[in-house]
Amino acid sequence: MELKDFVAETLSQIVEGVRIAQGREDGANVNAAMAGAEFGGHLVNVGTFGVATRVDFDVSVTAETKGGAGAKLSVFGVGVEGGAGHTAGSANRISFSVPVRLPDGDKEREKRIRDEQSREMAEMNAKLRNRRGSYLDDGWNGL
Repeated sequence: MELKDFVAETLSQIVEGVRIAQGREDGANVNAAMAGAEFGGHLVNVGTFGVATRVDFDVSVTAETKGGAGAKLSVFGVGVEGGAGHTAGSANRISFSVPVRLPDGDKEREKRIRDEQSREMAEMNAKLRNRRGSYLDDGWNGL
């Protein structure tokens, strides 16, 4: 399995697992609102945006080149590919972290987060339109 697919699937399953747990009978307790809470370790209180966690990866990867094809980075030991042809590669270990905002157990706050993100996106788009308009007004249309 390629590293990008492994990371994407892992992060998707973490978020999906939290959502599944939230859908169960006492699911409102999973990542519930905790106003003013201080967190440590991997959890970070990101204010109105809820709670984020750090997902750490520490994987062995292989960098392979097959024949004239380009290089491919795969998670070592995940999936086996068969086939003829010359394969050269080496195993390396890499560590990295990805911050992930967890789905919120508080549906009201989740709605406020979505509304805030929409408002911020609209403001950013308006600024870009204004900036582009000022360039065009100055006779520069490189955008």
